[in-house]
Amino acid sequence: MTTKKNRRFPKTYIDPYGDEESDALSLPTHLAVITMSRVLRHFLKKRSGFVVAFALPPGGNFNAYQRAARFLLEGTLPLSKVEGYNYVVPVLDETDVDEGFMEFRKLKRLRRAIILVADKKLLANEIRLAADVVAELPPPSADDHRIAARNMGFGNLTDEDAALLASQPPIHAAIAVRHGRPLPAALRRLRLYPNTGVSTDVPSGPTLQELSGYGDAKSWGLELSDDVEAWRDGKITWDDIDRGILLYGPPGSGKTSFGSALARTCGAKFVYASAAQWQSSGSGYLGDMLTAMRKSFADAEAAKPSILLIDELDSIGSRTEDAGRNSSYARQVINGLLELLDGGQARDGVIVIGATNYPHLIDAALLRSGRLERHFEIGLPDEETRAGIFRFYLGDRLSDEEIRIVASASEGWSGADIEKGVRQARRSARRHGREIIISDVKEALPPTRKIPMAMQRQIAAHELGHAIVGVLVEADPLISVSISETCREDGQVQSLGRAKFRERMFNRKTSTYFLDKIAILLGGIAAEELLFGDFGSGAAGHPVADLNLATELATMMEIKWGFGGSLAVELAGSPKELETLRTKRKGLHRIVDNTLKTQFQRAKALLEENRAALIELHGRLVRDRELSAETIRDTIAMNRERDLKCLLQH
Repeated sequence: MTTKKNRRFPKTYIDPYGDEESDALSLPTHLAVITMSRVLRHFLKKRSGFVVAFALPPGGNFNAYQRAARFLLEGTLPLSKVEGYNYVVPVLDETDVDEGFMEFRKLKRLRRAIILVADKKLLANEIRLAADVVAELPPPSADDHRIAARNMGFGNLTDEDAALLASQPPIHAAIAVRHGRPLPAALRRLRLYPNTGVSTDVPSGPTLQELSGYGDAKSWGLELSDDVEAWRDGKITWDDIDRGILLYGPPGSGKTSFGSALARTCGAKFVYASAAQWQSSGSGYLGDMLTAMRKSFADAEAAKPSILLIDELDSIGSRTEDAGRNSSYARQVINGLLELLDGGQARDGVIVIGATNYPHLIDAALLRSGRLERHFEIGLPDEETRAGIFRFYLGDRLSDEEIRIVASASEGWSGADIEKGVRQARRSARRHGREIIISDVKEALPPTRKIPMAMQRQIAAHELGHAIVGVLVEADPLISVSISETCREDGQVQSLGRAKFRERMFNRKTSTYFLDKIAILLGGIAAEELLFGDFGSGAAGHPVADLNLATELATMMEIKWGFGGSLAVELAGSPKELETLRTKRKGLHRIVDNTLKTQFQRAKALLEENRAALIELHGRLVRDRELSAETIRDTIAMNRERDLKCLLQH
């Protein structure tokens, strides 16, 4: 396996705790071996036993240090948990100390052991009592990178190159510098794609005042900028400022753009992080993910005042969801994030934005007061908003009429889509050696197809079913109903119509409320069946489709909220958990099905009673493509009055 020429750094290293043979030691593992060896050197020369505890540096790759510890101990005796052998004890969070008491008791029987502590704050008394030496490891220096490069066969580094490697986040350097890639190529990539997690200054680009759309989120952001300014002037404390918000909406709706624009508006620095980015640290090992998470918050704290945006927040999961083997992983990740969001971790000067496409998948504890306490929906921009976005990116290069034309033709486009389209238009104009003209923008627009009139009528019936039932049962106030005239041909999931409701803040959510919500959800297919004899497949087959949501609500009424035949409840709330309960719990599937059928017939009966209003509004929606809640309420009232007059006359 090893050669006499380089016994300490073998060409191939078999991970004794892994399932397969890995390649030669990676850069982070080499660096961990180098820094840990300085403490272990005199112990390794002796034949006596030892227990050494290492606290990892901020941002350290826990998996790399664990591999390095095993590698250093492997030279004496095989790694094992058997008495008399070597042992590596990982400490990732407080539970490892609380639940691992027996692990520490084993240390007196083990010959040599290394305790790896993910954060120096976790150096509990039990660890200090057990260890012969406790060392807080520093981040690898430029000289350490020079030694590692030689051991990896890259030769000698210049001072400039060594300093560049030392300045990189561990994950960046590990990705760039690998066996099989020439070191000059890796260094070129590090210079070409620098660390962009923390901006060194307020990011350039538009402020919130310059951006169109964003509704209530924009209003909140402008108020926040005033509060941050007052905080800078010492007029208020940070306790008077909102700590965090949740932004949710469809992909490409501009959640990240909002975060960077908010930073510019507040004169703050912008720190970007994502659950995927955290999980990629150390191939998703729990310790490395927690370390990467803490580093993002530490970066934001060091850059304050700052905006920390956490993208893809839903992929972290929920503690109430049974994730099988991964349930413990998700629970510890969420607990770690809660600790960072809470007051126990100093966050003065840091505003956290969580961004997601699926808010219902996020653990409820993350959304409580003091954490991500305000929630804003960011929808796709309407025509007026798209015109404003085009105007921002195009300046005065097109006339108002031309802007109106391209805004109308870009239905279904997000702000990110518009920015990309304008970039393509600029590229086209440059190739022709002139300024942008409307044809450049039109060529950059997505290929669209007009929705056939027959389908437009079906979509209009469906959305009106939601709207009319919503007005009649009054669970939540209706805002508007709309349909699209065109659809994109790029294969992306897109909404062709929408009945928009506003949830009341202090609505009492009784069993009647949820039955009304189910009736509204089923009003779409009820209207389709009423006007066309049957309904299409678009109401199911997707996590947020009508039938899927109605089924989940009906299930939770029975098993989560105590509205069914039993007051005994479960905490289940995820689609997977609810599906499992419907499958395994005797009679539950039948009860849910009966609830859905009853509310479907109820919705259909309400629409039948108001058939004249449905038919009239149907024609107007197909023609105008959008109707207000007031129009729908007035039409229902007028048709009822007309029907009453006819009844009295007869």
